[in-house]
Amino acid sequence: MGDWRRLSLRYSRLGWQQCLGNLASTLARSATVSESGRATASVPDLLREGMWIIEWSADAPTDVLAELAPMQLELGLLQRSWQEDAQAIQPVLAFRTRAMSDRVLELSGLLNT
Repeated sequence: MGDWRRLSLRYSRLGWQQCLGNLASTLARSATVSESGRATASVPDLLREGMWIIEWSADAPTDVLAELAPMQLELGLLQRSWQEDAQAIQPVLAFRTRAMSDRVLELSGLLNT
């Protein structure tokens, strides 16, 4: 639990756009790891981290939060499905987390800077 507190403290110092940039990176990493077949035990932690980053992005504009909320729910469902049958969910998880990563990066506005 201490690691999550340190991570929370780190994110509390970032603006919402930087938090979303990190979220996009975490989501992309979960897709890559799930596809690679290596370190797949870290996939649930990456999904959990994504859910927490969304939680810590509460200062984002309302329209952004409206898109993040269902993503947070979906990450929880993907995490549960991964724990039940990783092999069966792997293609869906990789596709969805990569798509979410792309959308979060757009929402962050970091592509425009």
